[in-house]
Amino acid sequence: MSILILTHNAPEYVELTIRSLRRNTDEVAYEVIVVDNASGPETVDLVTKLWDEGLIDKLHLSEVNTLFAGGNNIAAGMAAQESTHFLLLNSDVEIRSPDWLVRLLSHHKEGAVSYGVATDPLRLDGYCLLMDAHIYRNFPLDEGHQWWWSVTKQQAAILVAGYAASGFSEHEQYVHHFGGRSGSAFLSAKGMNVGRREVYGWFRGKQPRIIDRTPPTPLKSRLIAGAMRFASAIGSS
Repeated sequence: MSILILTHNAPEYVELTIRSLRRNTDEVAYEVIVVDNASGPETVDLVTKLWDEGLIDKLHLSEVNTLFAGGNNIAAGMAAQESTHFLLLNSDVEIRSPDWLVRLLSHHKEGAVSYGVATDPLRLDGYCLLMDAHIYRNFPLDEGHQWWWSVTKQQAAILVAGYAASGFSEHEQYVHHFGGRSGSAFLSAKGMNVGRREVYGWFRGKQPRIIDRTPPTPLKSRLIAGAMRFASAIGSS
């Protein structure tokens, strides 16, 4: 298992993420890979210190902000070849239960599984996302979409290829995601201006499975999804 973490400033959250990860992860062999995306000196000093302490196994200090897609692709390239799974973990989370990862793995089928889901369209969120290493290597994040649409497009491709995608809507007792702690660099990211119809088209009528409960989806989104599934059915008949 290779756990891929990107950092960009917010050192107090970076430290909480990595220390809680190390303190509260049992029964799974893993390595921690950190790509720092051009943080300020305080965060660079912190991740270097955590690497010196052995809490980070592999560290890459990038001179430019490679954002979500590029940074995770760099981290994936640093992973051990024998790694069977990659877990994308944001650097503004707190791991709260020692069996968080065992639980996630127990619900994993070949494909992807997550703590956290989003709607419009219904999809797995990317702040704690586990997938098979060979699938990630076959479907790397599209760096034409540098921020969240990259992981949406990736999971759509996984679903269309016939793999599984499932997620937990409720997960606070296992992982808490603070969200939005790394600033506003995403506002200038490539590939953010994507229409919902295009995004629904990536899925070709497929949807991830929500393990615990399905969050409410806006009526407009349900109508678009239904139209896309109808169009997909007509096209395959």
